[in-house]
Amino acid sequence: MLIDVHGTVPWSDWPMPVQSSPVRVTLEHAGQVFVVQPGHITDSGWRYEFRKHLASASQPFEVVAIRQVGWTELPWGVMTLWTLMVAAGMAAWSAWKRQRSARRRAEELLRVGQVARLNTLGELAAGMAHELNQPLTAILANTQAARRLLQDDPPDLTTAVQAMDQAAGQARRAADVLGRLRRTVEQPGPAPSGQGVELAQAVHNALDLLEPECRRRAVTPSVHMAQKVSVLAERVALEQIVHNLLTNALQALDLVAVGERQLTIDIESSQGMGVLRVADSGPGIALDILPHVFEPFFTTREGGLGLGLSLCETLASGMGGKLSAQANVPRGAVFVLALPLAPGP
Repeated sequence: MLIDVHGTVPWSDWPMPVQSSPVRVTLEHAGQVFVVQPGHITDSGWRYEFRKHLASASQPFEVVAIRQVGWTELPWGVMTLWTLMVAAGMAAWSAWKRQRSARRRAEELLRVGQVARLNTLGELAAGMAHELNQPLTAILANTQAARRLLQDDPPDLTTAVQAMDQAAGQARRAADVLGRLRRTVEQPGPAPSGQGVELAQAVHNALDLLEPECRRRAVTPSVHMAQKVSVLAERVALEQIVHNLLTNALQALDLVAVGERQLTIDIESSQGMGVLRVADSGPGIALDILPHVFEPFFTTREGGLGLGLSLCETLASGMGGKLSAQANVPRGAVFVLALPLAPGP
């Protein structure tokens, strides 16, 4: 029996135009293929295939529908429009993110600037308290000593005059520190160019102020200088650094026996720099602590603020120099201050 496949299809209900539809529809059985709709099949593109067995057991046909989509059939216009819309959306989103990031960055910079100013004011106040504490204490001690000497019968005028001279020297040092801090606040910006200052003179001035401290500790500083060394520095800042280094050395010597206390100061020039070395025979600085001695508020001394060495390093850097610390041999610590040499006459 011959069956006309085309005659069995209700073409009035067929959802596709038979001759122009790109979908190929066939009935397949035992290797035989009966074409219901030819479609358009090519060798390129994307192939989509649908298969379904007919429900009748007497007619074990398999309905096969194939759709081959080629490059020319793609909706390029719609795809291009969609791509442009997505690109525009992503560009707008990216611009919004950049704008938000820039706004947050500006707000963060403003906040950081405010915090930096507050930190600067706090460091300035702490530095002022640290630097003025010693001269004010010395002024009080000298004036009280002079008062007791003047109340003696007979009064010791010579010693009283020496005590008052030392008090006056400490008062001048306090005034110089305040003047330098005031210039820092009133004229922020690059530090003024330094002038030629002799390292030996700065050391002499500091030792003169610390003479009572040395005498009380039974310490005789030893100063070694092969030649006169003049450096480019701000005089008050340099004397402040030297004073702090010598004070720290004297405080370190409190921790050793009197007979073992040694304070050595070396002045020399090397590779265009004037070098000042302050060495003590105290207990020294542990190797794990040595990298942190110049950090603000880091201290190993009970009751210390941890600002002295930090301020000294800041002052040295501001004058184009460097302050470093190392272990002394056989015991103690060495602080090395290097500043640019002043030009010759």
